[in-house]
Amino acid sequence: MSAHVAPILYKSEKRDVKVCRALDEMFEESTNKGIQMGIKQGIELNQLEVYQTMLDKGFSVKAIASIFSVSEESIKTLLMRT
Repeated sequence: MSAHVAPILYKSEKRDVKVCRALDEMFEESTNKGIQMGIKQGIELNQLEVYQTMLDKGFSVKAIASIFSVSEESIKTLLMRT
């Protein structure tokens, strides 16, 4: 059984609009999660491109890890995802 959520009445200049606050909150939360996931994916893609370019230019994984202060394992893990 689903719980009944009473609509909340929002006043607007044009007319009264009934909007379910729970749906608004769920939409906002899912939108924020989506944005955060997109940002994270963008950062990882950028890191991947930088690491791959450096490898292509002859840098070792150890050198890249040292330059960016990350573990060699994190670099290898990211490179293996592709």
